[in-house]
Amino acid sequence: MKRNLRRGLVLFIALLTFAMGFSGCGESGRQQETSIENSVYENDDNDVADVTDDGDVAVADDNDEKKPDTEKLVNRMTDKEVGLAKKTEFQLLDKPWESVTDSDKDGGESDKNSEGAGATEKREEPEEDYSALKDKICYCEGIGAVVHGEPLFNALPPKDYTGGAGKIDFLHFNSKTSETFYETIEFDSFDDAKEKFRAEYDEVIAGGFPKVPADEEYNNLIMLYDAVIWGDYEPIEQDYLDKYLDFYYGSFDETDSDSMYWEMDEEKVAEIQDHITEYHLYDEELDIGFTVHVITPPSYEESTAYPALVMTDAVWRFNDVTSLYGAMSEGKAKPQILITIGFEYDVDGWDNEVRGNILCNHKKEFLDFITDNMMPYLSGDYNFDYSNSTLFGHSQGGVFTHYAAFNYDRYENIPFGNYIIGSPTFWTPYFTGVSDYEEYKNEYGYFDRNESYDRNLFITAGDMEDEDYEEYFGENDSTLEGVENLKERLRAHGVTTYEVKIYSSHHYQYVPEMLMEYITR
Repeated sequence: MKRNLRRGLVLFIALLTFAMGFSGCGESGRQQETSIENSVYENDDNDVADVTDDGDVAVADDNDEKKPDTEKLVNRMTDKEVGLAKKTEFQLLDKPWESVTDSDKDGGESDKNSEGAGATEKREEPEEDYSALKDKICYCEGIGAVVHGEPLFNALPPKDYTGGAGKIDFLHFNSKTSETFYETIEFDSFDDAKEKFRAEYDEVIAGGFPKVPADEEYNNLIMLYDAVIWGDYEPIEQDYLDKYLDFYYGSFDETDSDSMYWEMDEEKVAEIQDHITEYHLYDEELDIGFTVHVITPPSYEESTAYPALVMTDAVWRFNDVTSLYGAMSEGKAKPQILITIGFEYDVDGWDNEVRGNILCNHKKEFLDFITDNMMPYLSGDYNFDYSNSTLFGHSQGGVFTHYAAFNYDRYENIPFGNYIIGSPTFWTPYFTGVSDYEEYKNEYGYFDRNESYDRNLFITAGDMEDEDYEEYFGENDSTLEGVENLKERLRAHGVTTYEVKIYSSHHYQYVPEMLMEYITR
């Protein structure tokens, strides 16, 4: 898990600290193995499609390619956006996130669109190597703890605690009134403590503290108690803890090299870099810049119209890019243009608060950017077959592509005929906290505006992912429940252009296999 939600409140050392990255909405801690054995592939009649021995899926005829639509889109970029848009040399392999100046971290346009990163002043290396703390629970009894890299000082276990009755002081902070107070909590057992701590954190959230970091600290507290009960922790001295705190809190405004990077096999990316063009596009509506990479297929011809596969969360997509390019090179997939959309290099694309702000809270503005800015702008350089082009998003990105799939009709520009809705986390707090959250349950009114649906949907998930994030669902649908309920709503509206596939996988491990399957079928 990656540290997240680090802007804003750093309250008191003894108070709730901001949590690590919310793994329920991202792809951190990634593994490479995935299996599609026992996968279920459903069409609109709930029939199971044929799955061959090698895992390929026999696709229904109504998913055949449509007649190419190459009509140019209308570019609605503002003068400012056009002026700041730049095509640059391919910089990804230079790892520009390692040279980020403090002045570039304002989240606005600043110098994000200039070619190359500015001169940087890297912070001094800490005297200690704290990287191993991410995998440990360390405890200075009665003083504080570090749980997988995150400091913890509130509601520490009683001295010599072994799992029975106990009494602690819980520090409350009301962010609305800035008042703090201690409340003594007595419990009869560890299970009783868990229930009472949960109630206290719920009260903290009601007092205005963000839900995600509060929930993460609750989980860290329970892990600490469990480690203390079983002796499964590493004792540390207060001096070591103090030094770590200096490092931890001093790193908030610095580049987090552990998370500010793009996942890729550098050698494989280097092999195809001559086919990659990098763009930096500023969006005035969102007031942020995006890094967009366009990867043309082997034997690319400018006069030929190609479908585009547009992928969000570019920090996780370049291993997929090289694999998909390889499939095209080997003739296993039809030529198409691959496009990745990421934040600028000085923004942590692993940070789920950053992702959620765009993919969930400002999904309309992000769709405006893709539909009326990015795709029309790129059409000046490339010839796209829009009717066979695809927009893909996973997790929070799946929440976004679901929104995009049922709001495309509001635009004059229609750059996609297909949408991949991957593991949509309709339950994530980054989505349930937005004002139009409930509208996803009726596809944002699409069927109130239209009598039928004419886009193709590929809806995917992993059969084991619910068990990983069960604690976060609350009263909301789990990922698999959300997929099932979406399927039922589509069926009720008579939609026949959707497919659902549930892989034998956790939340994200199936994505490389799924994308390969998608472009080669």
